Formats: sequence, structure tokens, C-alpha cells
Amino acid sequence: MATKTPSPKFDRPAYAGLDFIKAAFCPLEFNAMRFAEHPRYVELAGDQGLDDLEVSDPLDYPRRFPYTDEHGHRQLGSQLVNALFGLAPADFDMFLGLFTYLKRLPELPADGCTHLTIDFIAKQCGLPATCQKDYHRLRSRIFRLSYVKYTNSAFWNPEEREYDVVNFGFFNLRSLSRLAESRRPISMEWDRSVLRLLTGAKFLAFDYELYRSLSPALRRLYLIANRDGWNQRDSSLFVADDFAIHQIGYSDRPEFQKQRLQKLRRLVQEAEDRDLIRPFGAWGGYFQTINQGPQRGRLAIRWSRGPALRTKPADAERITEHQLENDALFAQLRELRDEEGKAMTPLLYRRLVAQYGRERMQKHTLVILAQKESRPGSFQRSEIAAFIDRLKNDHPEPDWFQLLKRAERLSPFEEVQPNQLSMEIYGAFFRE
Repeated sequence: MATKTPSPKFDRPAYAGLDFIKAAFCPLEFNAMRFAEHPRYVELAGDQGLDDLEVSDPLDYPRRFPYTDEHGHRQLGSQLVNALFGLAPADFDMFLGLFTYLKRLPELPADGCTHLTIDFIAKQCGLPATCQKDYHRLRSRIFRLSYVKYTNSAFWNPEEREYDVVNFGFFNLRSLSRLAESRRPISMEWDRSVLRLLTGAKFLAFDYELYRSLSPALRRLYLIANRDGWNQRDSSLFVADDFAIHQIGYSDRPEFQKQRLQKLRRLVQEAEDRDLIRPFGAWGGYFQTINQGPQRGRLAIRWSRGPALRTKPADAERITEHQLENDALFAQLRELRDEEGKAMTPLLYRRLVAQYGRERMQKHTLVILAQKESRPGSFQRSEIAAFIDRLKNDHPEPDWFQLLKRAERLSPFEEVQPNQLSMEIYGAFFRE
């Protein structure tokens, strides 16, 4: 039996939009290939900086979820995830880490763009970044997520207090270095829909360290148990086979029905061993056959909250905490060195922020980090001195930097229209 897990203290909680965890986000298995072997690679032939990115076949992943409409009736909604280069279970973990980072910011970037180094992303998401293999893996996850398109037929609109059909991506890549172990930040342009969700939609707080210690299937059950029982002792009633397919993500092939139930029973027992759930009191267990209604004769699943879920939401101060260790701009500037080879001090950083502002500093940080990577011998004094000189004089971007940005936008893929693709598949799914 697994070791009992203490109840989380939420010293550093993570956050997730409630609608994103109503259904499985992607399959539990991911068959990776090198991008150089992918059919779309021919459009970027010869760019060795992208050869070793891990990708997979295009993913169209429809799943259903139950919800209660404004009249109190139980309904079924649908979620569709399209990913041109596939999606791995750990990619959703990265999305949760990035969502949490944005949620903690005192204010979201006015231009909708964030500049984050691989090391900073790894730290925020609790992922390793100690070798070239780690860098390849992290870059691959960012690359794959940038091509995800998300459709939901019953996405909660807090302003109108109704369920809407929504369809959006998460972010575009404004700039991604072709060097696998680049210290320059990755520039992401976030979709406005995601930024609106961060400011107004309801979200779930959960223990990210506990979450990362679980298997991919148990991570999903943990989030669902947190969401479904946040303000109540007992979960909703789910049809067991539907739950295994649409909420957990097991294969939906009919011949695997018996194996799905076996896996689900083992998963539920593991969740109990980890104190995430307890048997539903009225049933004396987790499973019972439905004896009335349209689902009569089918096996149902229900549970009660476990002690590891008995937590209270983090207060507002924790959401807006913004210490230097979580400051993406400071993390970038720590890559620069002065005449003695020393990094920028927190005192100098705070003084520069107060004098010039974060937006102006970020603009020149991108230039200096690119110069350090591609023209390391061009600094007359030091990297920090060059940065401060650009900052004081607010120099325009040099021509070589503008050319570099255009080369890194992955323009050959701009003709892809996942919005249209996902809506077509969404329509086909609903005509069943």
C-alpha cells in the first residue's frame, strides 16, 4: 500500500481554470518522433535548430463532460483539443505551470507578450533543466503547445452567467532561438481569450508538488476530485466507463471496455491510498449499478473527499505575490555579466526598474541577450554596461536583430488555420 500523503499546506499553490479540467486534455500515451521526420518539416528543410524537437502525428481529441445548466438540468458538453504536432500528458502540466505564473503576476502584460527563459519556465513548472536533453524536451513542449487549439461547447461565461461555445489557441511563438541550449528568453504572444480567463474566470487552487508526484492518470483524477468536491463532501455521479474515457483519458476502443474498468478500479484504490478520495458513504464503496433512468444497467462511480483535499483556497495575497525569484525579467538579466564577470545585483535591478520601467527594460534585454548569443565578442566593456547604455539612450533595434526576429517566427506555418479545422471536427463530433 502506498504511503499516506499529508494534507497539502498550499505554501505555493498552482492554479487552473475550472473549464480546462472538466475532461481529459490529451491521450495518456505519446509516440514521439524527431521533427526532422515529421511531414511538415519539409517546409523548414535545412533548419537544424528544429531537427530534434519531439513531435507526433496531428491530434484531434474530442471528449465529453457533464455540467449543470442554468435551469439545474444535467447536460453533456464537449471539449475538442487539436494539436498539429501532437500533445503529451506532460504538456498539460507545463500549461498549468505557465497559467499559474501568469495568475501570480501583479498585472498581466499590456501587449499580451511574455519573455521567459527555458530555465525560468522549468523552475516555474517544477521541471529539470540540467542538460541538453532537458532543454530539448522543454523546447519541444513549448513548440507543441503553441500549435494547440481548444474548443469547448459549454465554457462558462462569468460576465453573462451562461455557457458559451469557445474556440481559441493558447499562445503564438514570437521568437524561439534555433539554438537548443539558448539562454535567451522565448517570446510568447498569449491569446486574448486566455488573458481574459486569467482576470475574470473562476479557477482551482491545488498543490502542484503533490500533483507532480502522481501518475498522469492519477493527476487527472486529483484535479477532478478537487474541482468536483471543492464546496461539497461528495462527488457527482459519473457513468464509470464514460468517466474512464472522457475524464481520465483511457482508450475509447470498445474491445478495451473490460480493461478500462480494471484500470479505473486500480486508479481509484491508488487515489484512496494517497488520501485523495474516500468511498461514497451511501454506497459503502465507489461503484454501483444504476437502476433507473436512461443509464439504467450501467455501472456508476462516485466518491467522497479525502483528507488530502481538505484545504482552503489560497488568499488573494498569495495569488499576487511577486518576489524576485519569480520575476522573469530579473531571471533574464541575471544572464548578463559586468567587467568582473558578476551578475546584476537585486539592488541595481530595482533601481533600473524604478527609473526606466519594465517595458523599456524588457525591450533592450532581448537585444542584449541576442547579441550575447550570436555576437559574443562585440561588447566593448561588458554586457551589463551595454545594456545600461541601450537603456539610457533608448536605442532602436539594430537591423541584425530585426532580421533575427523574422527568421525565428516560424513563418512557414502561418498558413495553418487550426480554428477552422477544430470547428469542422467539432461539428462532426456533435452530429453523432
